[in-house]
Amino acid sequence: MTILAAQFRVKNKGTFDLKGLYEYLHLWVVEEEYASPDDPEFPEVFHSQHEFGKGLKEHIIWWRLEKIPNKNAYYKYELDIDWRTVAIKDVEIVYQGKKLKLANGELEIFVYARIVTDYNGTWSKHWLLKHFNTLYWKVIMKSNLEKHKLELYREAYRLQETIKEYWKLMPGTEEPEHEGGFWPQEGIGE
Repeated sequence: MTILAAQFRVKNKGTFDLKGLYEYLHLWVVEEEYASPDDPEFPEVFHSQHEFGKGLKEHIIWWRLEKIPNKNAYYKYELDIDWRTVAIKDVEIVYQGKKLKLANGELEIFVYARIVTDYNGTWSKHWLLKHFNTLYWKVIMKSNLEKHKLELYREAYRLQETIKEYWKLMPGTEEPEHEGGFWPQEGIGE
């Protein structure tokens, strides 16, 4: 049985480092043990790049990640990360005296986090256990399932936070700093 733990979309429109974000999230995936660092078969199941006129590009990338938490024989975490860029154009900016090659356009990242129960089919294929599988996870292991669901939920939203933090730290995308409030202060004493 597959249970959705979290799903969200992160969107950015403007200038950003697409290659840097790709590499940064690849490191996050390795750090969270969804892939090994030297794995030549990284679970990127689809990567498409279409080029249009005037240097515009579109990318579609699908990552299908799996992790077995603490070598658990019953639960498996699945994380689908779908990238989509629209009207991406390569641009160069100067930041602190250095030229940086960035992308300008729109990027959406969709994330779906799921828990798969009995992923090996140990219970569902066993002649006796298959009759108790639903009872087992709905009654006996319900609190354990909820614990794993919460853990995966938190992991997915840490990924969202990681993406947003990367965009905040990226050169050329900082918001201008304002002295004081947004509106000029008025009143007595000026």
